Order: sequence, then structure tokens, then C-alpha cells
Amino acid sequence: MKASLLLASAERHVYLVEHSSVIGGRLIRCEDIFPAMECATCMVSPMQQEVLRNDLIDVLTLGEILSVEGSRGDFRVKIRQKASFVDPVACIGCGECWNACPVEVSNEFEENLSKRKAISVPCAGALPNVPWIDRELCLRWNGNENCTLCEDACVFAAVNYEDTDLDSEITVSDIILATGYQPAPGKAYEKFQWGNSPGVFTASEFERYYASNGPTSGELVTKDGRTPGSAAIIVHAGGTGGYSAINTMYSLKFLHYLKEKLPDIRPVVLLDASYTPGKLEDRYHVNWMSADADVIRYTRLPEVDIEGNILNVSCSTKEGFLSKTFDLIVLGTAMLPFSETSKLFELLRIDFNDDGFAENPEPDFSSVLTTVPGIFSAGCAGGPSDIASSVISASAAVGRVLAIPDGGIS
Repeated sequence: MKASLLLASAERHVYLVEHSSVIGGRLIRCEDIFPAMECATCMVSPMQQEVLRNDLIDVLTLGEILSVEGSRGDFRVKIRQKASFVDPVACIGCGECWNACPVEVSNEFEENLSKRKAISVPCAGALPNVPWIDRELCLRWNGNENCTLCEDACVFAAVNYEDTDLDSEITVSDIILATGYQPAPGKAYEKFQWGNSPGVFTASEFERYYASNGPTSGELVTKDGRTPGSAAIIVHAGGTGGYSAINTMYSLKFLHYLKEKLPDIRPVVLLDASYTPGKLEDRYHVNWMSADADVIRYTRLPEVDIEGNILNVSCSTKEGFLSKTFDLIVLGTAMLPFSETSKLFELLRIDFNDDGFAENPEPDFSSVLTTVPGIFSAGCAGGPSDIASSVISASAAVGRVLAIPDGGIS
């Protein structure tokens, strides 16, 4: 979004191709932003609205890149915009259509902690606030029922079952990749009893439980509804970025969440003793030493056992063996490339590294280069990146685009 707005301000026409039905990426799943604990919605909503209103930015939600030919200055891109079956002009986002829908499935946006309908928006406040029909779930497409309940419920005649996918070809001068990331799947944390205990949360799950528009409207409880009396954060729970500054910052944010909603709890932080970054690597690492929590540096990855609703955590430390019980455990984040990223990189014929992020052939020269001239990376397209760094890289990518004076469309 930042790159699109900067390019539009330079009178460049921009096509923002968005994989999902809304813009804003994973940022819109957050409640607060570390380190200043700014309101994420307050930060991103004005930018979303500015993008959607800008005449020089064509937002193609439910978009998919089919092919890319040509070179810098003359990239020919074929795009498919999947049908949403809802007229964005007629729709006012009232919710009557999804209230009428009889189909319920787990909501991936909410980390499968709540349900959604076959016609839905990901969460309250998502923009554009226009639902879409998931054909794989809708009874009109996956069964023999000629269901019209959502259409019947819409007094504005916004539901259109005759809508079709739209294929188009555009010519652009440059391409900026902002493919984002996804967290490691929950099964990666099964060693910590994730999936076996309602008190064990991945970072993404805990984020949504704290969020005011999340499945519990911001109430911090266990997955079976209990108010926890004790909590632990395992910072370096493993996965890509397990020893990164991003992991540290994200886990520090959870201390704020716990203190905000459960002030009587003194959290326990389990931190890998081998993680000793320099100040430039992780300027927030030192904050653990002054955190309002009990910080324990382990020398061996903690083990978690279940006794009823109680979670027993044991680990070796430099001081000896530790065993403590908790009601709630939050597991540190891990950042992986978005699931469709490798497919897109192959279409673009750009190289990617062993972790699946875009390869930079000259990292000392520029942080946003890829192996194809005219294609640049922003945010997590090039590797794990926090929000501030993502915005900086987006600006750098725009600078690279504008460095060619006769460029046109991006």
C-alpha cells in the first residue's frame, strides 16, 4: 500500500494485485504495533481508504498472476480477478447476506478459532468492506441445492450469481513484490502440546484473541473459556526467524497484552540463553532485562506436559533444572514465505533462497533488488521483516522504479 501511494503521488498508474478479498495483509490482524504500542487499525485504516479512493491505483482483489513476459519497461502481465459475486458499488456491508447463509466453516483469518460463512468478510473493519462468495463452500457450486438465501436477504440487489472471473493483460514498466509472510503451521508446535491443550497458543492465535475484532472480542481466555491465573511466553519456539529481532519484538509485545488484560499475572519469559545478538542486530533484546516479568534463560528447549488443565514446563538453565506450571503458554512467532510465493517467483523467473524468499544478487548495493531487473522486493518478499522495515523497503523499491525517468505503470 505504501509503495502504491508513493508511486501514485509521482503520477504513476499502479495496479495493486491482492490475493485476498481485502487489503492490508497480516497487519490488519494485529491490535497494537510494537514498540510504541500504536493502534494497528488507527495506523492502517487511513492508508487503506486512501488506496481505495486513489484514481491512479487499480485495486484488484481476489487477484492472481497468470503469466509475466517481457523485461523492464515492457512487462506484459496476465491477471485473473476471481469473481466475488457481490457488486462492490451496490453493497453497503450490512452483513445480512452472511447472516442468512447456512454454511459454516472454520475461519482461516481467525486462525480457525471462529467460524465464517460461505459468503463473508474476514473480520469486522476489513476493507474493502464487501463480502465474497467462496465457491468451494457455497451450496450453489459444491452441491445440488439451488440456494439463494444470501441473494434473498440483500435488499440492495448486490449479490450476483452470474458474475464471472475476469482475465486481463496489462503492460507495466516495473513490478514490486509485496508477498508478505505466513506463520509456521500449528503442527510445527505440537511438541509444546499445541492442539492437545486449550491453554497453548501460537503467536498468531494469541494476537487474534487480544484483538477487539477477534473471536473473543479481546478477552484473554484459554480456548475453552477459562481465565488464566498464570502465563508463560516461550520466545524462541523454533522455525524460520526463531532467533531474530522480529521474534524478540513480537514476544515482548505479548507482555504488554498480558499486563493490559490480566494485570494480576506476572508472566514468565523463557528465553534461549544462546541468543546473544549485537545492539544493531536486535536493539530491543536488552528490554528483556528490564521487563516486568520473570526472565529465565534456558540452555535446552523447554518441554511441556499436560496434567488436566495445567501445563507443566520443564527446562534446563544455567542455574539448574526448572519445573513450573501454567494455565496459558504463548509460543514465539516464526515467519515463512506466503504459501503462493514460490509459484509467483517461478512465473517471474526470479531466484529464491533456501528459506523461500527472493534472492538478492547485490545486498550490499541495494536491499530490494531481485535477480530480474525491474522486479523489486518489499517487506517479507525478501525475508522476515517487521512493519517499519517493510515500509522502508517499499519506499526504497519505489525509489528504484522512479530512477528510470521514462517509466510509466507499475
